[in-house]
Amino acid sequence: MDISTIISENEMNILKNMIGKTFNKYKCDPFINSPMVYGIVGIYIDGQPFKFTSLLKEVKRFLTRDDVAEFKITETTDNNIKTFMDNGQLIETPVNSKIKSISIVNDFQTVTYNGENYEFSSTVGFIFMLEDSREISFEIGTWFSEMITIQRGYNLIEKFTPTDDFLEEWQECEGYTPTIRREITVIE
Repeated sequence: MDISTIISENEMNILKNMIGKTFNKYKCDPFINSPMVYGIVGIYIDGQPFKFTSLLKEVKRFLTRDDVAEFKITETTDNNIKTFMDNGQLIETPVNSKIKSISIVNDFQTVTYNGENYEFSSTVGFIFMLEDSREISFEIGTWFSEMITIQRGYNLIEKFTPTDDFLEEWQECEGYTPTIRREITVIE
């Protein structure tokens, strides 16, 4: 049985419509010890607010039901971009550059047990390539985490959580054979 938290066609269209527009800023909780924020990041494209969310959803992941982080993007209003933290206060980070392309990072995981394949597919991140050659990425590094990692710089796919982490997760599980492939879809 295949289970998926890959972004929807509607979400793909939202991203396609961002190409060529200005990434004004993003808004999130302040970083504490690492570039991670809890559950929500607001992004502003040509003045229009959108939100990335990482919320847990119960699904059958391989042989059991688990709470899995689902990465979503939705068009919203500024009033709906609110911190998930108690007493949290969002801060704005200016970007002010046109979007040349957006890479969607999907992981396709398979676990084989007793001759049966169990698959789980998920969108784990987005990388915005900007006109000034900078990149901004948003990633869910762990399947069970509502934390969103935000990076700025160059070649950010190299900073994504390695796929080997998934293989290591199953290393001590006798009789289970994990495989993973990462697919990057570029919208230009």
